[in-house]
Amino acid sequence: MRVNRRGLPLQILAQGGINGKIILLEPRRIAARNVAERLADLLGEKPGETVGYRMRAETCVGANTRLEVVTEGILTRMLQHDPELTGVGLVILDEFHERSLQADLALALLLDVPAGAA
Repeated sequence: MRVNRRGLPLQILAQGGINGKIILLEPRRIAARNVAERLADLLGEKPGETVGYRMRAETCVGANTRLEVVTEGILTRMLQHDPELTGVGLVILDEFHERSLQADLALALLLDVPAGAA
């Protein structure tokens, strides 16, 4: 089965095997919101249920959110407050070719997270 890059996080979620949340990094606020809305729509839900998003000054997640779309600043703060990303099973860096200092910092911090920390 062929899965496009937008459907990949949902495919991973559906297959199970990931202990903890999936964090999907999007470099821009508008992209983070749009991707979360699209993924939630594919599940027949509204953002904040299975799929949610977080960015500066705007959060749409719930108690049952398993896939969180976040911006670079949010991921960096998450890593600073909890270097092991407790409760996170997978981080996906989308659009990483759009390099930025924050994305590079997030990658460096992610490389320090012990495998299986979740």
